[in-house]
Amino acid sequence: MSQRPTRIAVVGTGRWGSVILKTLHTIPSCKVAYQVTRDWRTLLTKNDIDGVIIATPPATHAQIALPFIRRGIPVFIEKPMTLNVREARKLVAAAKKSRSLVFVGHIHLYNPAYQETKKLSRTLGKIRFLLGEGGSIGPFREDYSAMWDWSHAVYLMVDIMGKMPQKVSAWAGASLRPKTKLWSSSQIKLDFKGGTTGYILSSSLLPQKRSRLTIVGEKSSLVYDDILPKQKVTSYQKNKVSFPPYKAAMPLTRELEAFLKGIKKKEKPVSGIAQGLAVVQILDAAERSIAHGGASIALS
Repeated sequence: MSQRPTRIAVVGTGRWGSVILKTLHTIPSCKVAYQVTRDWRTLLTKNDIDGVIIATPPATHAQIALPFIRRGIPVFIEKPMTLNVREARKLVAAAKKSRSLVFVGHIHLYNPAYQETKKLSRTLGKIRFLLGEGGSIGPFREDYSAMWDWSHAVYLMVDIMGKMPQKVSAWAGASLRPKTKLWSSSQIKLDFKGGTTGYILSSSLLPQKRSRLTIVGEKSSLVYDDILPKQKVTSYQKNKVSFPPYKAAMPLTRELEAFLKGIKKKEKPVSGIAQGLAVVQILDAAERSIAHGGASIALS
């Protein structure tokens, strides 16, 4: 006898929300029970929802997610989880109290090419340097900057290092919208214990789209470039360049399947609420550093 499909409600039907909806329809174990936009509160009266996916502007994430988390309903929140530490900690406290599953949409963690990169990074020796690059022409958000929009490298560096940085420094410019915090370009410096340094370059003014992570170790180096159609992983060992193989699979499909599996089996997600909070803490520290001319901000 087949199991009942997991019933999911999707909040947000914009560009990315529509992609999520389309992908969910390809997963046999899932049924999209509801899809709403502004009338998301109507879902709070339903008793036939197994999980909720929130793909709305980040400024609305905490407001929408909180009542579902308090009810113990599994929630998937697109990145960034929130736009400030206060709201992120509020969600963490609610999840701890209700023991609700909270899954943050850090999609690269489910990309087979990145997973191969992470596995190979263990062979590089001590990691000395990390460089993350993300950007394109636009989008030009009205409520958050390119630094928050292109935050993939933040969670990838934390994942590769297995720990938070000790200090954060950042510099940014709002070329298109002067006298605002809607940074069109930014640079973040992460200082990890042990001497490893990470730099993250983000911009909404790049004519060529970028989504790349470079990892430099004492023995060799790796580059993960998600923009490439194939050979997304490049290994550099002395004078030898190779292209390690990886499985072919759609990251979004694997990410959504992981959320569905987490609902069914009560498993702790790879991209959970703790990592969502970590990313917000780092970006918040970057904002404070920018406000103080690039001053180094210590993270507890």
